[in-house]
Amino acid sequence: MSTFVSTVSPVTGKMEWSLQADNYDFHQEIARSAYADMLHDTERNRKYYEGLRRAVSSMRQRGRPVHVLDIGTGTGLLSMMAAKLSADTVTACEAFQPMADCARQIIEQNGFANKIKLIPKRSTDVVVGKGGDMEHRANILVTEVFDTELIGEGAIGTFNHAHKVLLERDCIVVPSVANMYVQLVKSEFVSKWNRVQPIRMSGADDIIPPKNSLAACGGAQSLHDLQLDQLPVDKFERITDPVRVFRFDFSGTTPLLNEEQSFTEVTALTSVVLLLWGHPNVEELQWRDHWMQAIYYPCHRVTAEKDEEITVVSNHDEYSLWFDVTRSKQIVPDSTADSRWGPFTYSRTRLGMLNDEHRQETYCRALRKCVDSDTVCVSLGDGSLLPLMAARLGAKKVFAIETNQFCSEQVKSFVEENQLGSKVKIIQKSPEEVNPRDFDDEKVSLCIGEPFFSTSVLPWHHLYFWYAVSELSGRVGGAYEVLPRSMTIKAMAVEFQDLWKIRAPVGRCEGFQLAAFDNIIEKSSRLTDSTVEPQPLWEYPCRALSQVVDLTTFNFTQSVKGAEKTTSEHVLHFKSEGSCNGVVLWTDCELVEGVSVSTGPRTSIKVGDRVEWDFHSKQGVHLLRTPIPIDTLEKSQAEGQGIRVKLSFTPENGDLDFEFCSVR
Repeated sequence: MSTFVSTVSPVTGKMEWSLQADNYDFHQEIARSAYADMLHDTERNRKYYEGLRRAVSSMRQRGRPVHVLDIGTGTGLLSMMAAKLSADTVTACEAFQPMADCARQIIEQNGFANKIKLIPKRSTDVVVGKGGDMEHRANILVTEVFDTELIGEGAIGTFNHAHKVLLERDCIVVPSVANMYVQLVKSEFVSKWNRVQPIRMSGADDIIPPKNSLAACGGAQSLHDLQLDQLPVDKFERITDPVRVFRFDFSGTTPLLNEEQSFTEVTALTSVVLLLWGHPNVEELQWRDHWMQAIYYPCHRVTAEKDEEITVVSNHDEYSLWFDVTRSKQIVPDSTADSRWGPFTYSRTRLGMLNDEHRQETYCRALRKCVDSDTVCVSLGDGSLLPLMAARLGAKKVFAIETNQFCSEQVKSFVEENQLGSKVKIIQKSPEEVNPRDFDDEKVSLCIGEPFFSTSVLPWHHLYFWYAVSELSGRVGGAYEVLPRSMTIKAMAVEFQDLWKIRAPVGRCEGFQLAAFDNIIEKSSRLTDSTVEPQPLWEYPCRALSQVVDLTTFNFTQSVKGAEKTTSEHVLHFKSEGSCNGVVLWTDCELVEGVSVSTGPRTSIKVGDRVEWDFHSKQGVHLLRTPIPIDTLEKSQAEGQGIRVKLSFTPENGDLDFEFCSVR
């Protein structure tokens, strides 16, 4: 069975109907799960195996039978480990029905069907006792219900319930304890992901400051999870050594609290403005995407001198954490009641983009070539600060079309703070709703955009700018310049160091066959996944294996209305030895002649070397299920080996479709 589902196209901005299978969401949840990433985490798997080995041995030494409970079994891996270690009984819980079915199949294929009892329920719904799901309580618990924030998946409630209902009093828990550490650092670069900062036009003295209340707004209170080991070392400065702030005892010896606060005094190593993040020992840490590092931005800013005592205030509830810093023994206000932590529309990525001084200067250079005292501008975008730049550069009038109410308020606060109300008018309408009266009888001579829209997921979704410009041209009348004037989609074949693992088949894991898992993931992926997915590639190292190829260019100075469907086909020929496991796509926008902005590399690309990607954009990624080895470059080039990329664009609905295939 299939059903029609209404969606809004990020390119055209129009409502569309698409035919999807009734179980589309079901398969999408399977395909996007992080199980494969965890199963490729060799360190995690081996340490769980060793922890179980020791727990079983300890229980045997006590002269006790071994009854293992595995909560959230997923593929059944930990349960099979317990069975292989000769546990007397193994009970596995899995509430997600498709994974429970998958685990059952894997358990049978590995010969443990008679040794493992699978319960397709949440552990909190399991009944213990005669005739129940479990005949008796377990004396060993093994579980992996942790996320980047440790407790975000409900670990506290899961362990507390297990000890109360499912486990014997003197049980062994794997893992038994988790220690949480924080480290204070200074990073002006990182702070740009958290607070709106002044727009720098052409120098330190020529700025457009935000309103004080907006500058003080710390963005979302939630964690900012990143592959922090990829952050260049010159982008932050260590202020303190790591310090433990919480100890979570999962063994049942002491109760796990739903709410807790700790005060930890640390000594500043230098004079800084403090920021906060958790920073692990990256030299010993295996790459993983299911557990990442987390930045937590303190609620208040504190200046500290070298050797001064600082207090780290750490808080958690049942599912989340938040932190603050203060001088020793100073009372800290309740951050949860702080009005600054209200709804915040700008994403971390968007904040970084707005605060990127190089990007600001690029737009400033482009606007200088177009703006004079007679210029009447109209700006299209979500929360764009280009209207303020244009006004400061001397434009006669700037009309900012904003469809998002919150973004509109942010731009308005900038306008008020800089007394630009006579020059900048905000029109809170969609381009399809505006009319000539909105422009106060002024004749528009320039249409500007970054382009950026909050509904965009992939770089080319910002093509909505083209549709908005075309719609606007029929409403304001007359001819006008457009900035940017074109967008080009670019592609390159690469070798990812680690990112490929999130979609790669598992095969065997710690001696267990997991082909059934690979099959269910592949089936769901074929039903639901796009051929290209968004990823912030500055976090995921890769090497260039081909030259950059321009796939197609869209001319924004010509109306999209009446444009014909186009197709293009290019081959990304391999120019370096390695293993091609992906293709990266991004966009470059030409603002004016000689001035462009990119969502791709931030430095020049050299085939065979690592690519340095833009910090504030996501690129499009196509991951190959089967990597292509390039053992001998001469042979590869002689055979014309590479990846063929076919692109088709349908203007009527804004669909951009990609096809990829290997060429030999």
